[in-house]
Amino acid sequence: MDTNLTISKGIFVYKTKNIADYKRKDGTDNVFADQLWYQSFKSVWTKVEQKIEILNDEMFTGLLKNLVDSVKSSFNEKVTEVPTKTLLTGINMPDHVALFSTLCKEIKKSVTPHIAVLHTEHCSTLKNLVESAVDQFVNKVHSYESDGDELKSKIRKTYCTFAFLQAWYESLHGSTNSKRKTRSVAQPLVIIIPDFENFNEKSLQDFILIISSYLNVLPIILIFGIATSVNAIHRSLPFHVSSKINIQVFNTQPSHLYLNRIIESVLLTEDCPFHIGGKVFQCFTDIFLYYDLSVQRFIKNFKYAMLEHYSAHSIMALCTFSHKVNRVVEQLSDDDLAAVKSLQSVRDHIEGSDNFEETLIQGVQHFYSYLSMFHLYLKCLHSLVHSLPNCPLGKQVRELYSTATSGEITQSEGYIEAFKLLGFHSKQELTEKVSGMCLILEDHDGDEIQDVLAQLQEHLVKLEDATTEVAEEPKLGGELMLSEKMNRLQLKQKLRELTRAPKQLSNYDKARAALIQYLQDVFDKYLRHPSSVPFYELFFFNNLSIRQVLLGSHRSAIHTALNNPSYYFHCDCCKLTDDGRISASMPDISILYKLHLEYGKLINLYDWLQAFVTIVDPYIDSGEEDAENRPVSPEVHARFIQGVADLEFLGFIKSYKRKTHVVRLTWGG
Repeated sequence: MDTNLTISKGIFVYKTKNIADYKRKDGTDNVFADQLWYQSFKSVWTKVEQKIEILNDEMFTGLLKNLVDSVKSSFNEKVTEVPTKTLLTGINMPDHVALFSTLCKEIKKSVTPHIAVLHTEHCSTLKNLVESAVDQFVNKVHSYESDGDELKSKIRKTYCTFAFLQAWYESLHGSTNSKRKTRSVAQPLVIIIPDFENFNEKSLQDFILIISSYLNVLPIILIFGIATSVNAIHRSLPFHVSSKINIQVFNTQPSHLYLNRIIESVLLTEDCPFHIGGKVFQCFTDIFLYYDLSVQRFIKNFKYAMLEHYSAHSIMALCTFSHKVNRVVEQLSDDDLAAVKSLQSVRDHIEGSDNFEETLIQGVQHFYSYLSMFHLYLKCLHSLVHSLPNCPLGKQVRELYSTATSGEITQSEGYIEAFKLLGFHSKQELTEKVSGMCLILEDHDGDEIQDVLAQLQEHLVKLEDATTEVAEEPKLGGELMLSEKMNRLQLKQKLRELTRAPKQLSNYDKARAALIQYLQDVFDKYLRHPSSVPFYELFFFNNLSIRQVLLGSHRSAIHTALNNPSYYFHCDCCKLTDDGRISASMPDISILYKLHLEYGKLINLYDWLQAFVTIVDPYIDSGEEDAENRPVSPEVHARFIQGVADLEFLGFIKSYKRKTHVVRLTWGG
């Protein structure tokens, strides 16, 4: 490895094949486009993505319509306060980009082309705030349209003031004072702040006061994105500032409800034959609930799992839409068919089968039917148990799905507890729940479904006609009557006999017990664990090791990279036989990292430099020159300074009050 290439430069050059070598004959860059598994993956993911986009549009349509209409009508009348729209977005920050990007497009299409989007990282001071806002108005390009590139300003930053903005706006639309009666015709200036809580409070307060002073000549509208609550505005803005703005609040749909809609309407339907197993699904939901509440990240995790599943073997191409199964089977090779036969769930199923391809098609089609019924009765079970006390099976369909795919749901403690609670329901409560289940079944066709529906309706009729009166209990025989003269042992025996006497049930109790027993029989039949059905491995992804990829161990990875760079570089020059050794061919930051592990809390920079020089530029004894006092070359000194700066940036060290020392912030490897 070249010792002049250091990790601090941040750029690594590897000699690879020409990109043209990877291009297909039709001009596309995807090297997997001809693979059978990739074609199935692409068709399924395209369908899933389309349905998710439709749900996105449905979710944003109502909210954005009301918000855009409010922006449009903000200056229909004379205003004395800055019109301010507060959008409560929730804490799922990664999803906000899509929301505000769509909002900008709608405002630009329906209201005004003058939009400025201000982000915390670019607006640390009041000067930056004003310059960024004016610059975006003049360029007519905001951050969501720049594709991550720096906006090319048409004017110098020093000219970006509100006085210049007023002159620019009046040159386009004329003076607003002369058109006060028709002010609503003028296109307003919309300033969007997606992350209100992260802004510097003092800068934001001054910015609002400046906007308020220009309100008579510039029709400015503010839109705040708030992750917590409206109280964040009152905590950040004192009264003399908050009194200058007119706040109107808009609420977005909570992210967990949005995720439930995606799972129920997209992932658990026939449009998505690919499924994830219970443990992997629980991992995804845990990441969602305990890390960032980001629906976009959940979808990306799902896509990654799908790609891992399909790319594992070409036989995973069978996980496609039912009408494409025949075509996929025709393209499978003999080795692929042998791989299908070796699946654990298929071995017993193919015994005595002469034509395996026909058996394969029928088995896959049967699995589609099973999945359809599985999803249907999962929703039916949810309609029965989601409102039970303490929710033994959870409140959401996703919780039921996780339980049903992790083990036999009908044998779980939550399932048993749920049906015990159903056994205590009144006639009205139980009738409402079963009627809701019937409504779900009515939306589906099929002889089996219609037969279950008919049976449920019969049970409902019996339930409604049944009375809750208990028949008069027959008088107990003389042998069970309690006599006056009886010792303690005899009394205990008589009471035990009385408790063993059969309890008299009402007609309603009998009808309820029969209905619950029938429901249990139905769920036992249709909510079997997917692994009990042949070809289960083709449709379910159960590799829990994906968690390490999605979450990762950042501290461990950084330590490994710095302590043993050959682990990632795969080069022989950095390979170490002993972790305690240091090689001159290692990157500078790795050498400095391993040296700093040998120090205590305080590290003397001069000693550290001398140790670094001894390794990267060893002294060759050729005379009487003292190796310790020889001058350090400027190149080596610069490399040392750069490496120390990189370690400080990574958080391993920090500056100390004595300039000759730095403080070590970590201990051990």
